[in-house]
Amino acid sequence: MLLRTIFCLVVVIFLGFAASPAPAQSPASAPLPTGIVARPPLPPAGQAQLPLPVADQRTKRALDELPTTRIGIIPGRVLRLSLREAILMALRNNPDIEVERANVQIAQQNVRGALGSYDPIFQAAIQFQASTSPTAQTFIGAEGGAFRREQIQFTPTLVQSLPTGGNYAVTFTNSRETNNAGSAGLSPQYFTTLDFRFNQPLFRNFRSSVNERQVKISRKQLTISDAQFRQRVLTTIAAVQMAYWDLVFAIRNLSIQRDAVELADISLAVTRRQVEIGTSAPINVVENESELENRKNAAIAALQQITTAENQLKQLILGDPQADEWQAAIEPTDDVDFTPVELDVQQALASAMRNRPELEQIRLQQELNDIERLFAENQRKPQVDVFAAMTLSGLAGTSRLESLPGTPSLINRRFIGSYGTALNNLFSLDFPTYTVGTNISFTFRNRTAEAALGRALATRRQLKAQERNLQQSIQAEVRNALQAFASARQRVEATRAARIAAETQLRGEQQRYAAGLSTTFLILDRQNRLSLARGNEIQALTDYNKAVAQLQRTLGTSLAANGIEIVQSEQTP
Repeated sequence: MLLRTIFCLVVVIFLGFAASPAPAQSPASAPLPTGIVARPPLPPAGQAQLPLPVADQRTKRALDELPTTRIGIIPGRVLRLSLREAILMALRNNPDIEVERANVQIAQQNVRGALGSYDPIFQAAIQFQASTSPTAQTFIGAEGGAFRREQIQFTPTLVQSLPTGGNYAVTFTNSRETNNAGSAGLSPQYFTTLDFRFNQPLFRNFRSSVNERQVKISRKQLTISDAQFRQRVLTTIAAVQMAYWDLVFAIRNLSIQRDAVELADISLAVTRRQVEIGTSAPINVVENESELENRKNAAIAALQQITTAENQLKQLILGDPQADEWQAAIEPTDDVDFTPVELDVQQALASAMRNRPELEQIRLQQELNDIERLFAENQRKPQVDVFAAMTLSGLAGTSRLESLPGTPSLINRRFIGSYGTALNNLFSLDFPTYTVGTNISFTFRNRTAEAALGRALATRRQLKAQERNLQQSIQAEVRNALQAFASARQRVEATRAARIAAETQLRGEQQRYAAGLSTTFLILDRQNRLSLARGNEIQALTDYNKAVAQLQRTLGTSLAANGIEIVQSEQTP
């Protein structure tokens, strides 16, 4: 606006020289534009007085011809957005973030599923059996030579695998049996057993069973998913920062291009007035008209650039394609900033090596491979399992044998009773059975385990090489980012000096033009150079802020720089 005012002032002074009345006449009565102050010059004698051009009226026509509405944007609907707000919206709504978040949740469920192999399992079997068998032995006492037997059995069992590689089982057997054999001592008869069994590997599968291996792998994969999620967050933050600053530049660039149109329109009006009074050739009008159309074209392209940059930002921060925000124009509330910062190469490299999630992922891959290697080494060992078992028994029932008077009872009275009596006999611990032993198994050559170990060792060498390669890539990336950052800072300083010089040159050229020492072509050229210098300065400031964002991503500090914290997932959901 200052440059536009200065230019209008110089134009008015020039037109005063070109169109003032004779000395004896009074100055023109036409009012000057608001904000323009000019001293009445001494015009050449004999020239007719012409009204001064009004800049606001002239430029209004050219600017009104420029489009201001954009496809899909409702006029007046504005979304004011700071950079931090844009980042937070992206982290909440961005589909890529949602995909990685779902991957973490899937990994959590995988851990939960792997731990499920240690869940106790309860089983129960209920069985009823009735049979009639022929018998030729009369001492059994079966009536009619038919031995009839009915049995109902209920057997609950509890089994569980242990992280040590062992397992246990508890089986509680309950049965009730009746028969028609006269020689049967008890009928109905209740028989109960309580069986404890434990098995533990000592070499192969000791704390390295298939179940334990899967639990360790799933936990490590959950940690890898966290690192991948953090990497996606860093990438998304950097993308939002880039898109935000691109939008800021596009909006500022449109303002520059519209100012250029306004200046070209003023120049065209001045040239037409000069042609009317005979101080300029008509070809200069064509030259000004051509330049005005070129600047209109640049302004239209700048408006398109706003739409492109805005849609790019919306794609990152809006999760719903039907969101109302798609119909609103984004108005960034943060402007490009220039705060020079000095960075040390070694400190930057150390920060990148410490914070980059890619390095964390490859280290976790190495730990994951170590799990496979240790499991393969364990599978090379012989299978030596120790086991122990204890079985308690109980018995009770109704006696069918009657003893003669004066003779001992044929059935021990301890076992005469109901099911409760059988349980009392069971838990009295008077009828135990103990078993201990060892199972030994050895695989000759064991090529399966040897091959698995060979793969794990080769994978470890491969991952080490990938880690060195990644470290080199990150080092080159950090150095490039530092150089880009330093170059962007120097470009800001250079373009700022160029813009100041272009302003000075335009003012000087306008003064020479007012004195009749310059031409319309040179004025337009200086205007173009100033517009270019202003655009270059804004572009340099934008590139500087983008270089800062890229450097943050390269160093892995985007989260801390933007005040964002990622809560780690639970390892044992």
